[in-house]
Amino acid sequence: MRLDFERKTYEKANEIAKLMFQEWMNQDRQKLEEVIKNQYLNELERWKRESEKEIRKDAIKRSINTLFGKIGEEFAPLLLSQKYKANPKDFRHLGTPVDYIVFKGLSDEDSEVEVIFIEIKTGKNSNLPTREKKVKEAIMKNKVRYEVENLDNLTKEAKENIFKMLDQMKMI
Repeated sequence: MRLDFERKTYEKANEIAKLMFQEWMNQDRQKLEEVIKNQYLNELERWKRESEKEIRKDAIKRSINTLFGKIGEEFAPLLLSQKYKANPKDFRHLGTPVDYIVFKGLSDEDSEVEVIFIEIKTGKNSNLPTREKKVKEAIMKNKVRYEVENLDNLTKEAKENIFKMLDQMKMI
């Protein structure tokens, strides 16, 4: 009976020791996880502080460049009028797919009109995107024409089509 009591006591002590060890390991692991988490959070905050200045500086630089690009495009007629010997009033800003169309001589009653397409670029990269290249190629190949459309005829046709659709849908 004494052996049975000793064995049970040993088993109980062993079970308590395992539980205490497990609890100690969990506490240690939690402490270690907390230390590592705090280290990473501190490192992240340090990186944010250091990088924020650079990110803000880069954002400001980009904003300034964009702003100057837009201002430059708006003032382009004044800057280019001498080069093309055209009145700044003759410049029309489109923005896309070309920045300007100049109707050189339009503001002068006795002058012949010349049409000039101008694309404004900034920086070192003056390459044209695909759409702008297509427009340039069409102009260079004289694939340009002038059409006059009558708005009354266009709206008449559109109205007729709408009434046909409404009639088919039994709405009128």
